[in-house]
Amino acid sequence: MRAVGLDYEHRQLLAFESAAPRLERDDQVLLRVSEVGVCGTDRALASFEFGYPPEGESHLILGHEAVCEVVETGRAVTSLRRGDVVVPSVRRACSPPCPSCARGRRDLCVSGAYRERGIFGLHGYFAEYAVDMASDLTRVPPELAGCAVLIEPLSVVEKAVETALRYHEPSPETALVLGAGTIGILSALVLQARGLSVLVHSLEAPDHPRARLVASAGVQYVPRLSDERSDIVIEATGSPVAALEALKRMAPLGVCCILGSPLDAEGVVPFRNLFEKNQTVFGSVNASPSSFALAVEDLGRFDPNVLAGMIRRTRFSDFDETILGPQPSIPKTVHVL
Repeated sequence: MRAVGLDYEHRQLLAFESAAPRLERDDQVLLRVSEVGVCGTDRALASFEFGYPPEGESHLILGHEAVCEVVETGRAVTSLRRGDVVVPSVRRACSPPCPSCARGRRDLCVSGAYRERGIFGLHGYFAEYAVDMASDLTRVPPELAGCAVLIEPLSVVEKAVETALRYHEPSPETALVLGAGTIGILSALVLQARGLSVLVHSLEAPDHPRARLVASAGVQYVPRLSDERSDIVIEATGSPVAALEALKRMAPLGVCCILGSPLDAEGVVPFRNLFEKNQTVFGSVNASPSSFALAVEDLGRFDPNVLAGMIRRTRFSDFDETILGPQPSIPKTVHVL
């Protein structure tokens, strides 16, 4: 079958032929991959900043944001049937399981020995077929199939927002999102759905497609920040400078979630504010099964025109452009397999 991935021996991104997977257990499901989304993680992997292939192999099939169709189910699978549309989770539990993985929260793995499809030690979904455990799949209603590729990144947002709301004392009213990429826009939509007044700040001009997309969702877009402080702050830029700036934008009792910053940065951390104003800063990654379920629910609530405007579809063969080329103006690039 066709696949796209990384050759770690020659350090290059390429298309190659890979053996089609088969069911090996009664609780597994064979999937035909319909679509694969590209994000900053894939671009960083292609720069060989992190990630590694399965043990004993030199290639890693990329792709962790996927929409698939069930082709075949093992005899023990009762929750799914042929033709169902599903979205897979990314992370797999460490073994032997740490306390978090043992209770079904591999997103909170404390051993660091987890594996992730298309990232760490397991092949991803940028291929024609894949096999998964039924328990690692979330069924998608047919009416949401057209935007289902957003479910995996949305699940990450759901976990982060739920945690931020739980940490804040008392109920928050305002939110600031830094970044107008996929994670930033989805964060704004979730916070707005929870009843908060939301601002999105990014460097794009107000007439940029991403800024217009934010405005079309009824969320205020601000290319320049004022001195106003917010109860909830979500950093979703991938910029360490923005992460430091986010810490300064919290109101008293404010909560800040770092979602996008990949690197450490030198700068002044406002420690005095943190303790004098009872502020909270936390990081979040990956998502729980309940976050995937909530992502499906919220996707059905959001404006379908906004969701459609977030997605740009392209061919299987365009991976060089989408992964190695400049980031497009439309937030989410999706390869149709």
